[in-house]
Amino acid sequence: MQPGDILDGRYELVEQIGEGAFGAVWKARDARIQRLVAVKVMLPSGNNTPKDAARFVREVATAGALNHPSIVTVHDFGQHDEAGRPLYFLVMELLDGAPLNHHLGDGPLPLRQALTWAVQISQALATAHRAGVVHRDVKPANVMIQSSGAVKVVDFGIARIGTADDGITSTNVIVGTPAYMAPERFDSGGLDARSDLYAFGCLLYELLTGRTPFRGSLYELIRQHGEVHPAAPGTLRPGLPAEVDALVLELLAKDPNRRPPHADQVADRLLHLAEQTERPPAGYHATVRDVPAAEEDPYVLARRQEADALFQRTRDQAAQVALQFETSIAQRRRQLEQDLADRRAHAEARAQQIVAEAQQRGEEIEREAAARAAASLRQLSEAEQRTDLLRRQTDKLRSDAESLRRTVDNARRQASDFLADAAAKAGLGPAPETRRQIAPPGGTPTGTPTGSITGPTTGSTAGSQRRKLPSMQDLLSGRNRGATESDEPGRRRS
Repeated sequence: MQPGDILDGRYELVEQIGEGAFGAVWKARDARIQRLVAVKVMLPSGNNTPKDAARFVREVATAGALNHPSIVTVHDFGQHDEAGRPLYFLVMELLDGAPLNHHLGDGPLPLRQALTWAVQISQALATAHRAGVVHRDVKPANVMIQSSGAVKVVDFGIARIGTADDGITSTNVIVGTPAYMAPERFDSGGLDARSDLYAFGCLLYELLTGRTPFRGSLYELIRQHGEVHPAAPGTLRPGLPAEVDALVLELLAKDPNRRPPHADQVADRLLHLAEQTERPPAGYHATVRDVPAAEEDPYVLARRQEADALFQRTRDQAAQVALQFETSIAQRRRQLEQDLADRRAHAEARAQQIVAEAQQRGEEIEREAAARAAASLRQLSEAEQRTDLLRRQTDKLRSDAESLRRTVDNARRQASDFLADAAAKAGLGPAPETRRQIAPPGGTPTGTPTGSITGPTTGSTAGSQRRKLPSMQDLLSGRNRGATESDEPGRRRS
């Protein structure tokens, strides 16, 4: 994850502000309602398992069900896919302060301040315990001190609901911070709200003395929590009320049955002690501690002044580094925004170019289609004109053929009449009028053989001669010319 990433299309990551065992906490902007929130994202490490995801989901159900001014408010929950892997995230109210361990960096707190904050923490635990929730990781890093001085208990990531171990966290595995864990947490001796009270006792011990009751390696812590009785806070900070020492030692009892049974009782006792403590004078600086009279030695005061000066320089350096970091982040954000704007402008210009090219190509295609359509129409018109011309030519040829047929028929009739007339004149048959009378078209005279005529007589029937007239085809072809010529002498003789 990096600044600028957007989860669920709504939460834009601004900067990382913390990291725990199971997830990183980011400052983010809720784009839907325009407010700053804190987003806890499960770390995308290779060790994440379905059990880790289930534990994270359970934190949502656990913290979301708790309602108390000293418990961080949960707004939303979602899932974000990164590189094909699901990442769960939890959206909480954004706190403007710092973890309690930052306030403990330069020693114990003023007594009234320590008791006031302890009251709020114990009240938050009482609310969780009444809901059947055991936090299991009470420590300064999970307590946020806001700028107003209000306390917020956070990170219910390994909280346990009820007394059943649902398989999400195993009693054979150490889950929590060993410096604040009750003895029964190490030997699987059971777990309930009194384990949180033991951890709260370790935290209260650190508020009052500036250190935890036990320090060392893991194995040394396990041994000390189980066997070593801690020294009373008053031995490290003389002048503490005896009631404070008694309450702290009760909270750190090895046997859970000897601890206070409920966080409500602890809160009431702390509230009573805080009311009995004198208020600090006006202008009391947060770095000034309740120093017993035994520490008024000049050497001690000089060392403390040196420590305060060193702390002030360190804080100034840290502020300078933080300012540089914020400046770098702002510059990087502006650069990213500029890059994003440039890329968006380039993408829009490219898109416009593609649209223009597409429009131009579409216009070219339309023009080509229109030209092809016009050419097709011209070809169709020319084909229709040719068809019409061919039809007129065909009609003319048909008319010419009919006229020619009539001309041929007339020629044939004229030729037939001419031949008949010629034959009559040549003495080969009757005159055309007589022939037409003797053999009218469509009939044959009675008593006259078809195809024959009666030649001229010379006063005697014996002298009459019948001659067969040649047909039209024979006359035209000249086939009977020889016969006619051969008959000529006979005719002449007669």
